[in-house]
Amino acid sequence: MDDETSVWKTGPFWLLMAILALVAALLFMGVRYRDVTVGMEIVPKVMARKATVLSAIRVHMIQSVGAEKSAVMADTDGASAAFAEESARWAEAVEKGLQELDQLIEAYPSEREVKLLKEFKGCWAEFRAIDRAVLEIAVQNSNLKAARLSFGAARDALTSFEGALAELMQGREGGPICGLASHALAAALNIQVLQAPHIASPSDEEMDGLEKTLRENDAMARRSLNALQPLVSPDRQPALCQAQAAYDEFAKVTASVIQLSRQNTNIKSLELSLNRKRNITSQCDEILTSLQDAVQSRSFKATR
Repeated sequence: MDDETSVWKTGPFWLLMAILALVAALLFMGVRYRDVTVGMEIVPKVMARKATVLSAIRVHMIQSVGAEKSAVMADTDGASAAFAEESARWAEAVEKGLQELDQLIEAYPSEREVKLLKEFKGCWAEFRAIDRAVLEIAVQNSNLKAARLSFGAARDALTSFEGALAELMQGREGGPICGLASHALAAALNIQVLQAPHIASPSDEEMDGLEKTLRENDAMARRSLNALQPLVSPDRQPALCQAQAAYDEFAKVTASVIQLSRQNTNIKSLELSLNRKRNITSQCDEILTSLQDAVQSRSFKATR
């Protein structure tokens, strides 16, 4: 009797426990099925978004490069500054894209995507460093400003100098006055001719040589003008004073031309843009292409 009571008491208990276990298992399987289903729905969306962000990053990088090139080639400070700001805005758009891409790869990562993203970040950091260097000096336009002075204020001063010397020599043929005036004018013309190659030179050594010749011609012009002083009659002294004032102005403008030319910001920015910047841009683009290929490959598998 006791045995029958024990079976009766324990039998339903274990049956109840088995039913509860079965229900729990079914519930667990339902949750797991739901999670897998949700995952299957989300993964293609994540991969599609990765592809979209990568495409945007590439477009924005190209736009940044284009604006940087325009800043380097612009012929005014205002245009250079405007293009530099535009280039910086596109670069910031790339930065935002990278932040989103970070989150997307973290949501559905792969070893290859993580590796390529790290490579691109390193390449992009170098890209931005070169970009800042290019844009910082491009907007200064020192060579362009030097050229404007050379073909503007310097030429005007030289024209005034030539006119004053012509007045000084008027009615005189030959003689020491004409000889000295001709020497002074020839030296000034040599200085003007040497300004252009100085502005265009990328070499400090070459500029040193040009400046040596400039100083020699300046000394010749001043010696000739000083030698004219005791030879010029009182009625021609105003013309000589005008010639000296015009030459002093020409020499002052020439000094500004040389100072600006020495900075070489246009040449340096162009060299950076055409060499280091172009190379690093190519590297970044290659990494982006590999990353896009990796994402596209996984997207195909995720949608199968």
